[in-house]
Amino acid sequence: MKQFDKHADAYQAVRGKIVYPDALYERLVASAPGHEAALDIGCGNGVSTYRLQPFFDYVEGSDFGGALIEKARATYPGITFGVSPAEAYTSTRQFDLVTCATAFYWMDRDVVLRKMETLLKPDGVFCAFKYDFPIAYGPLRDLFERELALKWAEHRDPRLTRYDDTLERIEASKVFRRAERVVISNIIDLKPSEVALFFLSTSYVTKYMDQQGGPDYADELLAKVAELERAPSVKVNFDIHSFFASR
Repeated sequence: MKQFDKHADAYQAVRGKIVYPDALYERLVASAPGHEAALDIGCGNGVSTYRLQPFFDYVEGSDFGGALIEKARATYPGITFGVSPAEAYTSTRQFDLVTCATAFYWMDRDVVLRKMETLLKPDGVFCAFKYDFPIAYGPLRDLFERELALKWAEHRDPRLTRYDDTLERIEASKVFRRAERVVISNIIDLKPSEVALFFLSTSYVTKYMDQQGGPDYADELLAKVAELERAPSVKVNFDIHSFFASR
């Protein structure tokens, strides 16, 4: 799509600034019973997997996307990556920690949770986490909430909008002895234009542009943002919603 191509480099640059906070990994490491092995399922191009590498003797990432795994292998050669849907993943080893970053809601969660009975060591920890819907503080908040309500909402996948019952599914699986939902603060400073570019790179806004917004929508939104917000940077809430479960 032409409007995506026009801003592709800027989209990539913005996505590179939106990272999981150190506090999340500190909690993950502290919760694990040991630090011998960690697995990241639904790992994509490895951006969440490599954050585990300093803390574990062995780190592995798995994803069903072969092209993503090729990129992960090229970028992080010290980590083992394999191609497999999470539901079909198998291993001869057990892990102290299994993570799933912003991907669990795309999986058959009940099947994946049952697999933790064999993938995790006794007392091992599973954690699925994701970004909350971002909130831009200041005058841009009303703009983006209005665009969401009037234009973008119908293009969001229902799995992104309905109540997240992961905690209840974890408890119903009978695999884990303890589970909790944890919110971890994650405030990121972005330029006003970068906030717009983040939204423009999402699946639901690109669908809106394809189906309704037209080829000029991206430039129109960027112009509105420039008019509304003259500050050099904006604080954006990308809080992490996480589900920790211990065997």
